[in-house]
Amino acid sequence: MKENLRVAIDTGGTFTDIVGLDEDTGEFWIGKASTTPSNTMIGVLNAVDKLNIDLSKVKRFFVHGSTTAINALIEKKGVKTAYIGTSGFRDVPEIRRYNRVEIFNPKYTKPPLIVPRRLRYEVKERMLVSGEVLTPLDPESVYKVAEEIKKTGVKAVAVCLHHAYKNPIHERKVRDILNKECPYVAISLSSEVAKEHREYERSMTTIIDAYIKPVITIWIDELDKELGKRGMKAELLLTRSDGGAMKGEMGKQSPVNTLLSGPAGGVMGGMFLASILDMPNLITMDMGGTSFDVSIIKNGEAKISRETKAEGYELLIPNLDIRAVGAGGGSIGWIDDAGALHVGPQSAGADPGPVCYQKGGGEPTVTDALVTIGYIDPGNFLGGDMKLNARLGKESIMKKIAEPLQMDASEAAAGMLNISFNHMVQAIRGITVERGDDPRDFSLLCYGGGGALFGGLLRGELDMQSAVIPNAPANFSAWGMLTVDVRHGFSQTDIIPLERLDKKEMNRIFEDLDKQGRETLTAERIANKDIQILRSIDMRYIGQEHSVNVHLDFSLDGDFLDKIKKAFEDTYLSVFGYTLTHPVEMVNYRITAIGRIPNPKLRELENGSKNASYAQKGVREVFDFYTRSLTEYRIYERSKLLSGSVVEGPALVEEPTTVTNVPERTLCAVDTYGHLIISGK
Repeated sequence: MKENLRVAIDTGGTFTDIVGLDEDTGEFWIGKASTTPSNTMIGVLNAVDKLNIDLSKVKRFFVHGSTTAINALIEKKGVKTAYIGTSGFRDVPEIRRYNRVEIFNPKYTKPPLIVPRRLRYEVKERMLVSGEVLTPLDPESVYKVAEEIKKTGVKAVAVCLHHAYKNPIHERKVRDILNKECPYVAISLSSEVAKEHREYERSMTTIIDAYIKPVITIWIDELDKELGKRGMKAELLLTRSDGGAMKGEMGKQSPVNTLLSGPAGGVMGGMFLASILDMPNLITMDMGGTSFDVSIIKNGEAKISRETKAEGYELLIPNLDIRAVGAGGGSIGWIDDAGALHVGPQSAGADPGPVCYQKGGGEPTVTDALVTIGYIDPGNFLGGDMKLNARLGKESIMKKIAEPLQMDASEAAAGMLNISFNHMVQAIRGITVERGDDPRDFSLLCYGGGGALFGGLLRGELDMQSAVIPNAPANFSAWGMLTVDVRHGFSQTDIIPLERLDKKEMNRIFEDLDKQGRETLTAERIANKDIQILRSIDMRYIGQEHSVNVHLDFSLDGDFLDKIKKAFEDTYLSVFGYTLTHPVEMVNYRITAIGRIPNPKLRELENGSKNASYAQKGVREVFDFYTRSLTEYRIYERSKLLSGSVVEGPALVEEPTTVTNVPERTLCAVDTYGHLIISGK
């Protein structure tokens, strides 16, 4: 390997993917190691060792997308946490919202409390919505709480005082006292974690940040230490839920922003390819071992949501708008009491995994179905590094699915794949048709271990323009992390009618936010020339609950109120399809502070002939789950394909970590950079 490397690792539910990139030539190397759920760091180090990377040659950064934070929340492996609120408001996290999420499910229960009532405390203080102090903080009430905390064995404290987003002075005083009285306790302040209104969401975001903070701190410190032992001096970057990245130290300060970092890399890589391929409208689909994740890139930009749900908890963290369904390679096929076949959402995950992995799994999965009907060559899985037992997979399908439904194994496997396929179709329709977009206006970017197998079929079913299979699709989420920038968001709530907006006050708020953003990036050693600040405002019609985010990418000279109102109406119209005549109000001021990192160089392929027969390595019969018939497929070796060549379906294009399915009546062209573009004849 060369002297100027960049490395990215994505920890998924089944595999931990690694990509090493030579920044000078664009040459890259990929590898996979099994994810180790009990300690994901082991999987990361195994991936580094497997690719035999000399970490001393990693000059710029080592970026990692991790499931550590979300796993700690899912598995309830955070630390014992206390909550401190304003007198009279200790029960905000338990009261929650009045809405019932699943209105037709009589068995629905709200997610369990992270902080029980005995660990929720009150302090005497009161802040007005304007930020004025109504009742000064009573230090004695804080000292009493600190004494109680000492008796409970609490390891973290979430502080969420009334209207602290407007004036954080009381929260900071509480932290000062706790630092003195309980120096071993991790502390999260709502005024730093979620500087916005909405009491319940703000309190839950702060609680979860505190709950996982000690876990994430230990994990980052240990990972940094282990990478240092292997000679790495470059920065450790962690991907954020919004598709940006942050230095490891910042990850320890705000771990809640890493909750949904896993799928972010692929979407950011999609934005990079959208510009390279001149395809501004892309649907990204990531079919991994556990789930099928889809997101939308429109006019070259991915949609970012300002609120999200994680394990049923409503949080105020920016995140890429990604929809996930249980249709991964490890999704389990099962029959309900009425005799109907289902696939997922249960997954065999990394341990024990699909039956054909020979690791003790007993439930038939999508991967077992793909092996059974010929799409995956069991002797060439992961380039032959991992041998699959097709017989075991077929037997599990026969026993658990085929025999109860009185059909043969191939038909049962095809049925499982059809159900999985329909879940994928509905997920894509959910982020397009249900939101006013037409799938025919988009191309489909297919990645993950199974994305290339289903992308061509999904393109045809939804009449999309094309399906794009990037280089190393099974490692594309990790590859996409090589394109991320350092990114931080800052916000300030200030609800005021637009007509009363004062330009000087607006500029003052933005200047304060800009300063926070620049100071944060400077502390992360981002050069001033590489810093970009983007401004926006959350706005809504007066009387509405939720808002839309309006980008201020225009000059505010002259009649700035009219300019802001027009920008709001244009945004509102694009989201909802109509506008109102009601008065408008401001809700939140926002800035996104971006530290630009040079994008990786792409290596161009050598030109080849249009006829791709030179890369064909054989034929085999495949049970086409779409037509339910045996079909002869030509088999091609992807590594031999050159730019300009065209593969005609039906065909399979094999590479070590995945297989591209080129359906009948489609063409698969190889572009300048080696991406496969599937389109109709």
